[in-house]
This record gives sequence, structure tokens and C-alpha cells, in this order.
Amino acid sequence: MVLSPVVTLEPAHQVQAFESGDPEIDEFLQRRAAGEQGLGLSQVYVTAGDAQQVLGYFTLSPIAVRVDASLLERLAVGGVPYPQIGGFLLGRLGVDRSIQRRGIGEALVMRAAQIAKAEAAVVGGAFLAVDPKTDALVKWYLKQDFRSLGGKTRRMVLPLRAVP
Repeated sequence: MVLSPVVTLEPAHQVQAFESGDPEIDEFLQRRAAGEQGLGLSQVYVTAGDAQQVLGYFTLSPIAVRVDASLLERLAVGGVPYPQIGGFLLGRLGVDRSIQRRGIGEALVMRAAQIAKAEAAVVGGAFLAVDPKTDALVKWYLKQDFRSLGGKTRRMVLPLRAVP
């Protein structure tokens, strides 16, 4: 199967048959993604197969986080004179069951990081953050070079300077 390049979600994209195995991920794409994108809450990126059938997607949005020692250490930056620093949030990510376990998820994460890095060159931003929902996802994102912030949060960051 040939997938399209990653592009922004458009009305022509077919989302109703998308099934990742996670009802929350599926429901977001099928019922809320276009509306939230229209409101400017996030940008939805998709890859599609034949007939514009969406087979993978992710969302990106800007985010600012409170500066603390663990964040600065994970980003390998010195002290900054600001109470918050900006970056990007990889909000949702899903791959259709029909193409899972083929490296598509990893490729989508890399593409999200590349888009975030390109946008950071225009508007600033030091990291791509993600909030994994399960311990298994934490382990998966660690394999994608994300760094855990530790403490009471599952939040993880990928320094944009590390993205090719």
C-alpha cells in the first residue's frame, strides 16, 4: 500500500472508517478533529491511502511550559530568564489497524518533530512534548528519543535541536 505524504486534514479526506484500536483516538479523528482544527486549537496532519482514506494522523499545537530544572536538563539548555518556554505538543497520534506494526507511528512522530522544528525556526520553540496515556506508550516514546520529565507527570520532551 502506498501512503500519501503527510498533509493537513482537508474535507476530502475520508475519516469514518479509521480504526486504530483505541476508541478515543478514533472518535477524535472521526468527530472532532476537523472542528478543533477549524477553531485553531490544533493542526491535524494525515497520511492517506487510496480514495483519500486516512490511515494515520497526528495533531500539533503550540504549548508553553513552566521552566524548571528537570525541563532545562532534558533540553540540555542552561538557565533561561523566563518563567515559561515555548514548544509544540504532539497531542493525538493514531495509525489504522490495517497498517500497524510497520513503522508508520515512528514515521509520523519524526514528521511531527520535523514540522515543529521548521515552525520553531519561524516563531521559536525548543521542544516537542507528548503526554503518553500508558506506561507502554512511555516506553514507546523513549525509543523515539523523548525524555521523561519525571515527577508526577508522564510528560516527555524531545529537544528540537536533536531533530534532523
